[in-house]
Amino acid sequence: MNTHELEHVQLTGEDGEWILVLERILEHPREEVWAALTGSEQIPSWGPFQPDRDLTSTGAVRLKHIDMPEADEVHGYVLEVDAPHLLVYRWGTDILRWELNEVGDKTTLVLRHRFADRKQAPSYAAGWHLCLKGLAGILAGKQMPSMVGHNAMKYGWNELYKRYAEQLGVTL
Repeated sequence: MNTHELEHVQLTGEDGEWILVLERILEHPREEVWAALTGSEQIPSWGPFQPDRDLTSTGAVRLKHIDMPEADEVHGYVLEVDAPHLLVYRWGTDILRWELNEVGDKTTLVLRHRFADRKQAPSYAAGWHLCLKGLAGILAGKQMPSMVGHNAMKYGWNELYKRYAEQLGVTL
């Protein structure tokens, strides 16, 4: 996927919070995608943080931001695990819900990111866009550069941010 192509995203309000939904078809079996989503050694190769443990069981987890030393370590909590279908965890005050559905030898990944401030939606969409691009690359066996934290700016985050703001109807 080209960095300049936008992901299909939706933004809905629910119970005074916002849910950003991103859906992506990955060219890999669900078990491989699951391992990349939950393995503490794999997450930093594509994701925005380094967990202090695998995300394969419920309970507390510490999530250290990647390439943002000024950011505090975030306390998280794995709320639900149903391998290899569903992973739900709290990242600070936000809730991330990852759903994996098998479609032949491919996987449909649906990420539902629940958060409080609607104005954050374009930022989250741009960040997850780059993370999902990294995830697809890692699964394909490519050596991917870190596209999170401050590095995101090198990979089109600003343009993505503006374009997602327009797509989601969020005034900057």
